[in-house]
Amino acid sequence: MSSSKQPVQFRPFTHTEHAYQKLRICKRCGQFTALWEKECTSCGRDALVPVEQYANRKAKLYFRKDLAFGIALLAAAVFFGHSTQQMLLCGIIGALLLLPLVLLQQHIRPYEQRRQLIRLFRGRIEQIKEGLNINHKNAVALRQLSERVSYEMLREIAVLIHNDWIRLQQVALLQSFVLRKDMELTLDPLLIKSFEPLMVRYIGEIARLNRELIKDRTFRYVTFYERRILEMAGGEDILVRVASAAVRKKRYVVTHAGFISRYVRKLPKERVQRLYHIIQENPYEPFGDLADEVKIVYLMEQYKN
Repeated sequence: MSSSKQPVQFRPFTHTEHAYQKLRICKRCGQFTALWEKECTSCGRDALVPVEQYANRKAKLYFRKDLAFGIALLAAAVFFGHSTQQMLLCGIIGALLLLPLVLLQQHIRPYEQRRQLIRLFRGRIEQIKEGLNINHKNAVALRQLSERVSYEMLREIAVLIHNDWIRLQQVALLQSFVLRKDMELTLDPLLIKSFEPLMVRYIGEIARLNRELIKDRTFRYVTFYERRILEMAGGEDILVRVASAAVRKKRYVVTHAGFISRYVRKLPKERVQRLYHIIQENPYEPFGDLADEVKIVYLMEQYKN
């Protein structure tokens, strides 16, 4: 990791409705990738296409075979007709029979495309894993040359591979950058199960830059590891920031009242005022000791003024 944080501008991240839409497959050698390279890293060909496009092409070929078979039968019937009239009649009847086939194919096309996509995933699961592992190795290897690109690669891979090791690698790289409010940052997808100071410091940065990203999973994480976070240098400041972020919604105040109450005396004045108004406006909510703590701090502030 760099000794000092570096200013960066991340490439825009493309969100997809489904995770598999990040995958592309090489039409030549069948290798998969979740990255944006133009040429296949296995065969070097410019033959990478999205998996949906690949499945759609397979569906078209499937339909064409059925249609070609129908046309062949029609041609045979016409060819073996005993008279011109019989040949013409066979041609008309055959054409009328082919029309429903074409209409049926149009109707079931989406289902066939999905079937081909499922068939692709089931039949090539090991190749998909291998391709993503290659992506991961390339991302890690590139870290020495460009931490920014390495992070961007890991960010793409993490859509398809969900494990704490890749999450922590992303967090470690993010800690080497100068983070800003205008960046497209995330937190929930990066949370890991174990205690990790890098993760805690990143939570502190997010709480400072964009408290909207602090949600229930983060509150549960810091509450579970609260004692260990307090042992960190600056750990209490991070917990105060997270508690401050909880004040933005009544639901968070109710759910995490115990946690907030332990840091209410260190919250900024405007957060205490907001807490006071939330509690006053919802007298029947189970705020517990938090209500008394907030009232004391609020009245002390009023007395000072």
